[in-house]
Amino acid sequence: MNETGPESSERQQGTVRVTAHLLRRFLPGELRGLFIGLALLLTASGLTLLQPWPLKLVIDSVVGQVPLPDAIHWLANNSFFASSPKLFLLTVFCLGLLLVELSMGVCNVLSAYILNAVALRMVFRLRCTLFDHIQRQSLTFHDSKSVGDSLYRVAWDSYCIQAIFSEGLMPALTSGVTLAGIAAVMLTRDWRLTVAALAVALPLMYLIRRLDRPMTDQSLRVHEFESDVSTRVEETLVGIRAVQAFGREQFESERFRSKASASLLANLRLTVLQTASQAIVGIVLALGTAVIIWVAARGVLAGRLTSGDLVLLVAYIAMIFKPLETLAYTAAAVQNAAAGARRVLTVLNEVPDVTDAPDAGELHRKASGCINFDNVSFSYKNNHPVLSNVNLEVAAGTTVAVVGASGAGKTTLASLVLRFYDPTKGRITLDGTDLRSITLKSLRDNLALVTQDPILFAATIRENIAYGRPGATQQEIEEAARAAGAHDFIDGLPEKYETQIAERGVSLSGGQRQRIAIARAFLKNAPVVILDEPTAALDAETEKRLLQTFQRLMKGRTAIIIAHRLSTVRNADRIVVLQAGHVEESGTHEELLARRGAYARLYQLQFGETETAAIAASL
Repeated sequence: MNETGPESSERQQGTVRVTAHLLRRFLPGELRGLFIGLALLLTASGLTLLQPWPLKLVIDSVVGQVPLPDAIHWLANNSFFASSPKLFLLTVFCLGLLLVELSMGVCNVLSAYILNAVALRMVFRLRCTLFDHIQRQSLTFHDSKSVGDSLYRVAWDSYCIQAIFSEGLMPALTSGVTLAGIAAVMLTRDWRLTVAALAVALPLMYLIRRLDRPMTDQSLRVHEFESDVSTRVEETLVGIRAVQAFGREQFESERFRSKASASLLANLRLTVLQTASQAIVGIVLALGTAVIIWVAARGVLAGRLTSGDLVLLVAYIAMIFKPLETLAYTAAAVQNAAAGARRVLTVLNEVPDVTDAPDAGELHRKASGCINFDNVSFSYKNNHPVLSNVNLEVAAGTTVAVVGASGAGKTTLASLVLRFYDPTKGRITLDGTDLRSITLKSLRDNLALVTQDPILFAATIRENIAYGRPGATQQEIEEAARAAGAHDFIDGLPEKYETQIAERGVSLSGGQRQRIAIARAFLKNAPVVILDEPTAALDAETEKRLLQTFQRLMKGRTAIIIAHRLSTVRNADRIVVLQAGHVEESGTHEELLARRGAYARLYQLQFGETETAAIAASL
């Protein structure tokens, strides 16, 4: 896969640095829960140190003849069962073992609940931050990212912080504390065995370090391939009508199978890598255990240690290797989670191309709607110019239509007014103020947009109409629907304005969807309206019915109509013809036909030479 930009730079960061960055950003605010959960977890670790002692005392002082430690010698002398003190001690030690296990279980359950709640709240905060950051990115970002990829990062990559915290940080911390406690106790029994046991940690640490990069890279590949699978599903389902209409189900299945197969192979490689590392860890630990048991047993034979000491030390050796094993497996889990963390941080580190300038201000009153393009040029990232030195003035309250062949730059012109992008050169002003000197919210509060494919959400009709003014009353919503000619068909629905619209409005006709979008624009009551090919997807009859609605919407407002079908622009105050990114000609419908230039040629293509000549001759 191609690795450039932020994605590549994040890939180069070490696992520790990436995980520390993420935790430093999202752990604050969870410190109380962290400390309580950690205290319970450390208590459970401390209780772990007591586990082998009842068995050692049973072997040495109940079954054997080794004197009891002074700390518990009083039990034998003050026993209620003086006739059988060893039976009493056996009972006490067994109950002690049960009590230790019970206390550990309570501490582990409580700590797991509290710490998992902390981890899931961090996932919640990360998801919300990631979603908010993605939706605020400029269109340059969204043009370069598939929806499926962004969806996967929000839905699945965000769980990386839970894995880092619950499978990485907490196990590593408790294992480290447990390791230190066991080592301290073992040093009081036999320092040679302690040093030998801890020496096993050296090859384990070397192994973890060697496997960090390949496991992280392979984990990142798995996340990328899984993202590709998500993208493939999203694109196919969004375009399901085209898929079925052209009978391409088998083709799409094969494309999906190809992506899923790549993900399968990447997961298998990661599994082999993880399994092999775990096997090597197991071999190293088994070798260390065998050597230490051999040394400890020789100590018993030499009389330096008791049988109970052997049991105690062997139990501690198993315990000391368990944290080491946990640390090794934790490293693998963190490396896998770090791949998701890198993908998350890649997005969070993206800086929008279009932002509020430090000195940007708000429009304190509604704009009058005078828009001026001053020597505006624009090109996308490929540096191919889309607009070149465009000079255009749209007087307040007038309607200007922008026409031209496909690719002439019409939609780009409208996108610059909305500040989806900023000009590469020149400036655009609203009432004499550079758009970059106005906050995005204030600017867009003064703009309304109606597109070729109406943007409707899976919500009620009422919510869709009120999308630009969430606080609108029911009466205001109905008035906007009447103005858009939508009230009658809405009122005929079983649930009227509370009717739930299917995703992308597929349960409605094209004309109905467009009328709801127009009602939304009416309700917003913005002084500037941008209509981006609003009738291009409609049949001629529906278009004719909607033209009067558009006239009502544009009345008293500044309107910019982007049109390919010239039937929608005849009554515009001025028509601007774009050709190859520059203004070719400008004038009224009649003036442009009389010139017999670019507009007349476009008109002739759509309406025929005879009609065009007849209109031109009558002028």
